[in-house]
Amino acid sequence: MSTTEDTREAWQRPDEDLTTDLLACEERLRRGYAEMLGLVGEIERRGSARALGYTDTAVMLRETLRVSAREAVIRVAHAQATMPSASSTGAPWPGPLAATGNALAGGLINREHVQLIVALFQGCPDAINAGQRTTDEAALLALAAQAAPEALRTAGRRLAAYWDLDSTPPADHQRRELHPVRRLDITHRRDGSARFAGELDPDTTAILDGLLGPLAKPRTDPGTGGPDPRTAAERRGDALADIIGLAARCDDLSVQGGERAVMIVTVTLAELEGRLADALVTVPGLCSVDELRRYACEAKVVPAVFGTDGQPLHLGRSARLASPAQRHALALRDKGCAHPGCDRGPKWCTAHHLIPWERGGSTDLDNLVLLCPRHHRQTHHGGWTVRMRDGIPEFLPPAWLDPDRTPRRNHVHDTAPRHHQRTRHRQTRHRDFHYGRTNASAREGATTTQ
Repeated sequence: MSTTEDTREAWQRPDEDLTTDLLACEERLRRGYAEMLGLVGEIERRGSARALGYTDTAVMLRETLRVSAREAVIRVAHAQATMPSASSTGAPWPGPLAATGNALAGGLINREHVQLIVALFQGCPDAINAGQRTTDEAALLALAAQAAPEALRTAGRRLAAYWDLDSTPPADHQRRELHPVRRLDITHRRDGSARFAGELDPDTTAILDGLLGPLAKPRTDPGTGGPDPRTAAERRGDALADIIGLAARCDDLSVQGGERAVMIVTVTLAELEGRLADALVTVPGLCSVDELRRYACEAKVVPAVFGTDGQPLHLGRSARLASPAQRHALALRDKGCAHPGCDRGPKWCTAHHLIPWERGGSTDLDNLVLLCPRHHRQTHHGGWTVRMRDGIPEFLPPAWLDPDRTPRRNHVHDTAPRHHQRTRHRQTRHRDFHYGRTNASAREGATTTQ
């Protein structure tokens, strides 16, 4: 940040100075909103609004600050959640989301982040104890510090699903598994067309999303050569028609990425050499991990063997483009676009060479990273540097964004990992949109089928 005031007009400043000033202005806005919430929280704690003749704090804000009733209610809710409140002893108690208030005061998150976190915790089940709430809040704040509100909203939906899993009796979950909610209402018209509405269970929804993804993409207008004139709803309608037609010709059903369903079995190297070793070597002619990989690959079962640091082994190949096996390994390692804060899944990404192919870079896993098109362009033209650290990609921002170029990693795809550990006593199902299929994490975490 600049230590001296720049008196030049905005149009007279270079691009990097404009961006630096923009970041400083945003930080002041965040700190200013935290100061506002501190004042609102103290007015609420003291009951000052009633003492001054107002019905409540929200009415006082609406009439004195000339904000809408909705905005006044939101500010009171934010203050109640993040700022100190009254207690029986007279000393103020920290707010239930005090860490969120501190992050806002530090300029790390913005008002939209606060709104998403407060709204999410307002619906948190009573069965989730205070310690778990604190852990979940910290995970969301770590994400909010590097990601836009859209990514935080996605993570919040995942977290709410974990809360539902943890707070719902096992019998209810079993009932949902045995009797999934699937409903389709069709109204036929006289001309033979139809209008329909319905709902699907989570697993079927994940499969449908995976099918619609590649089929509903915009394409060039064959008549004019220009952009696709269809709306998003029209593209999804055409995609659904394609799916129905393909289902009628089951043998001709197209699949994501040119492959049929693939199972990825994930084990650690220690497990493979330890308790699984005996079972593996009893297969006739099978004596090594490499032979297991070769045999399984021919059978369309791709084993992904991980080392102690989590990097996939025995999947690298020297070729210009990443092989299907390497893409499976990248999907397991990066879980989607690896750029910090991006929530794009693997099916939207391409394998980017850290050292370009034309400069001697190899097409091996330690030289590849998944990037969505937008962040692929930023990596090439925006001053970002990508490097591997312990088998995991990390990104160094350009100096104009962070003068210290502090390394960053993507945590969007790893939201609330503690829930996997806390629910090891029962099988946990979760949806992951890698190639449009559903993952099932087994109780011991040794294998993952996809």
